[in-house]
Amino acid sequence: MKYLNGFLILSISLTSCLATQAYATKSPSEQGFAVASALDARDLGFQDSRSNIVMILKDGMGSQTKRELEVTILENHQEGDKSLIKFQFPIDIKGTALLTHPQKVGTDEQWLYLPVVNRTKRISSRNKSGAFMGSEFSFEDMTSKRLEDYTYNYVSEQACNNGHAQCDVIERSPIDKHSGYSKQRLWVDKKDKKVFKIEFYDRKKSLLKVMTASQFKLYDNKYWRAANVEMKNVQTNKATTLLYNSITFSLGLTGDDFHRSVLGE
Repeated sequence: MKYLNGFLILSISLTSCLATQAYATKSPSEQGFAVASALDARDLGFQDSRSNIVMILKDGMGSQTKRELEVTILENHQEGDKSLIKFQFPIDIKGTALLTHPQKVGTDEQWLYLPVVNRTKRISSRNKSGAFMGSEFSFEDMTSKRLEDYTYNYVSEQACNNGHAQCDVIERSPIDKHSGYSKQRLWVDKKDKKVFKIEFYDRKKSLLKVMTASQFKLYDNKYWRAANVEMKNVQTNKATTLLYNSITFSLGLTGDDFHRSVLGE
């Protein structure tokens, strides 16, 4: 399943009536999995993409820090989409990069390149709940997840946070014992399978963060992407906003573009 990922976003298209009839014959876990499967299938086939993003960090007092970055993604439905995040601004972190290789079996692999020391650091499974570059997104949020990485439960049907659509609300609980979350609750638009909101609960099962997405745009007549994404930590009142300036698809990227050797280039 794709995140806006932090940076990665989220099939069959079903009408609300048909979906309601189908869910009525399933258990809550089956209903939850059905929604997650439709969400996952909705995004298949984009091949690759590159996004230019402005990241705005807000502390608990309202002060802001601006960063600019480029996010490149290579679709891999079997193991999870590979991604490369490179910071372009400000100058003191320019060149800093995070490379992520999701794994079908075992822990996802991540490497963080720090140009100031010309060093590549491997992110261990126990550190994936840590903050990514001081933002409210964790390293765990930076990796593309597969359906099999969670168990699911259907919660209810509610109005989406845009007030103009109905959402299926589902919960997913990570299987990875090193996950920083006990569960996540998603609001998935019934018609277009857009994810409007995700609540993240910490290991103590308390609400930790809320991610909201808005200003969706349809690309290539199929792929929905949000232009505005905010992750707010409700325990500290800090927030990180991502503003997508541009997204380009089908660039012809290959696995070589996501090899460890590209870090530092």
